[in-house]
Amino acid sequence: MSKTRRWVIILLSLAALVLIGINLTTQDAPEQVTTSSTDPTYKSQHTDSLVYSPEGALNYRLVAQNVEYFSADGVSWFAQPLLTTFDKDKIPTWSIKADKAKLTDDRMLYLYGHVEVNALTADAQLRKITTDNAQINLVTQDVTSDDQVTLYGTTFNSTGLKMRGNLRSKNAELIEKVRSFYEIQNKQTQP
Repeated sequence: MSKTRRWVIILLSLAALVLIGINLTTQDAPEQVTTSSTDPTYKSQHTDSLVYSPEGALNYRLVAQNVEYFSADGVSWFAQPLLTTFDKDKIPTWSIKADKAKLTDDRMLYLYGHVEVNALTADAQLRKITTDNAQINLVTQDVTSDDQVTLYGTTFNSTGLKMRGNLRSKNAELIEKVRSFYEIQNKQTQP
């Protein structure tokens, strides 16, 4: 082999090694998945959740059209939620619906838009509650609202601002600017 031919082979070999090195370093690195704190950790459509007490009794059922969970904040957002609460005998007591809701880690449910609470038991004197926004503590079942609230009972309707109540004890109290209308039913006596 001539010297020229040897130098050409060495130069071509070096050029090939350089090109191989460049090719290896410019290959796409595997994409890393990055999450933003504004993006939900997971999303779900038509979710049906059952929550039980430590004793094994059914506490409540939460159904929603869409759910988004944000792990950075520990918050779940629900679209068209429907919450059903149960008593200790597993009998449904209240049905609560709204346009959307936010559930926090401390088991507080914040309801937004067209909130409606309906009694599901026949013996409840308080039949229905309507408001624009409300908060429910899912552990104690305390319910509050700082907006205008209308209470519908078996023989009354009351409207006022700021409500405090408890779903378990089936009571609600209007705090400010209360107006009530009562229906007095006459008993018919048989001769």
